[in-house]
Amino acid sequence: MDPKSGPIPAFAMELRRLRADAGTPTYRAMANRCHYGHTTLSEAAAGRRFPNWEVTQAYVTACNGDLDEWRSRWCDTADQLADRGADEDGGRSPSRGSTRTSGAGAVPVDPGRAGTLPELMSMLDELRRQAGLSLRQLVKRSWDEADRGAGTVLPNFYGSEYLKGTRSPRAEDVLRIVELCGGTVADLRRWAIVCDRLLPASDDREATPTADGSGHPANPYPPGGPRELRLMLGTRLRSLREARGISTEKAGYEIRASHSKISRMELGRVSFKERDVSDLLTLYGISDPDERASLLELARRAKVPNWWQRYGDVLPGWFEVYLGMEEAASLLRTYEVQLVPGLLQTEDYARAVTRCGYPRPSEEEVEQRLQVRAIRQRRIASGRRSAGAEWPRVWAVLDEVIFYRPIGSRAVMRGQIEHLIEVSGQPGFSLQVLPRDAGLYPTAGSFTILRFADQSLPDVVYLEQLAGATFLDRPADVELYKCAMDNVGAAASRPDGTAEVLTRILRDL
Repeated sequence: MDPKSGPIPAFAMELRRLRADAGTPTYRAMANRCHYGHTTLSEAAAGRRFPNWEVTQAYVTACNGDLDEWRSRWCDTADQLADRGADEDGGRSPSRGSTRTSGAGAVPVDPGRAGTLPELMSMLDELRRQAGLSLRQLVKRSWDEADRGAGTVLPNFYGSEYLKGTRSPRAEDVLRIVELCGGTVADLRRWAIVCDRLLPASDDREATPTADGSGHPANPYPPGGPRELRLMLGTRLRSLREARGISTEKAGYEIRASHSKISRMELGRVSFKERDVSDLLTLYGISDPDERASLLELARRAKVPNWWQRYGDVLPGWFEVYLGMEEAASLLRTYEVQLVPGLLQTEDYARAVTRCGYPRPSEEEVEQRLQVRAIRQRRIASGRRSAGAEWPRVWAVLDEVIFYRPIGSRAVMRGQIEHLIEVSGQPGFSLQVLPRDAGLYPTAGSFTILRFADQSLPDVVYLEQLAGATFLDRPADVELYKCAMDNVGAAASRPDGTAEVLTRILRDL
């Protein structure tokens, strides 16, 4: 049979036809609407190999196609290839049980059934096979997404050793593999629960060998934006300076700068030169090579662009500052009186909220903002914990009136409430509902309190307005909002009773 007339070229031709019907958008424009690179999308339409469902789904979504129709078409093509016994590019055939990854007939991989670490790794490998990815493709996908700021790189030898069971993985790496295989937020939470059970020593506290084999953590600080990392480093340098009784004038003289620059550095308001940090550490008597290396690494990381930089066209500067703080925070306590918090919104609810923005955004802007929200949710769902953290990652108190304020259609609201019911039972989340008849509480609107793993950093209160935001870190101001949060939390439903409250509200809709 002529390979140019086989199922793969025919499928690719339909993809190209869909793109033409959508006005022939560029592949780069399509990539901005999904989490795949333009090269991956163009290769799917070139017909050189059969794309897995996740790539197909991204392509169809970017062209506003009918996902149900295309799922059926993809499954039919996968069945034809399975009957042939091999891919037309010479690769392994997508078998009926391993290619239908999205409701197309595959047996779901349920990590909750794993009783031992080898069983969990076997399930993880099965998930990889169902996604139709080789180990090399898995690593390449992680690099592609990292280049676009949407995730971290999965080292090749780590992935191979994890899946073969020759190396005990970290929870974050297991969740990264699940994410690369097309796992949803709900999937990540299920895998995170099992990782907490089977990988008690495989979290961020476990040292990962570095390139030099030292065994010291390559990344001893929690993630965050450059501003937050500068603040961490500046706070550390200030404590070292004060412990030695050295004035800002003397410290400034050491690095050939003024005392005011030392103050700005310690407040995280300016960038750091590694040479200046090295000279200050010498002045402060820090001779331990590991401690010096970690602080110099922090100075280097403070110059690395954020993952959200590619969305700068649709994100205001003040919200980028908040995203950096959210990355570095170990606890988010939020009280909301208008809307469900962004980290807890469903896609349909978030789309309805975003479309109501002022000024009204274009559809492209809406999709980009939804991408930012989806990335934030995935990172929160990954269950990242800082050493010694025992509190829930997100603690939200929602005013009950939120659920009676129509956002989108009735189906959108019901879907949102059902999602919150599911989330309320997940680890890392604590949800409460403040009854409508609870009375008046002097909160002056919604707010979020961020706490950081670095105990030297003060808590910060985030107040968002229509045209900007305010960040409060004065102890007196923060304490005032902490008291307000404690008051509304005490009047709200208990976290273990929130699902029952939401179920009652759902019946009323």
